[in-house]
Amino acid sequence: MAAPDNQSPLQGQGPLKAQVSLSPSEKSAGFFQDDDGVACSLRMMCMVSLMGAIMFGLLTLYLPANGINDGGNGIYFTMVSLVGAFAPKVIRKAV
Repeated sequence: MAAPDNQSPLQGQGPLKAQVSLSPSEKSAGFFQDDDGVACSLRMMCMVSLMGAIMFGLLTLYLPANGINDGGNGIYFTMVSLVGAFAPKVIRKAV
């Protein structure tokens, strides 16, 4: 079986040039900004939830050491705060 004589459409094209900017001074997004430079409240809310999870985790570890029993609610608050910190970005990227 012989190869066809016609050329593929990609062979006639020249090399592709990528337009990638490596200098950070041209367009730099901040920590709470999207790639477009627009302020993103979702990132701020996730950061606040992460700080809450750290606070609840420290309280969960600290209070039982001093004889205060919370009945295991500290673990639930910590887990809910962690889910609140990471789930919104995962859902946003999936949609």
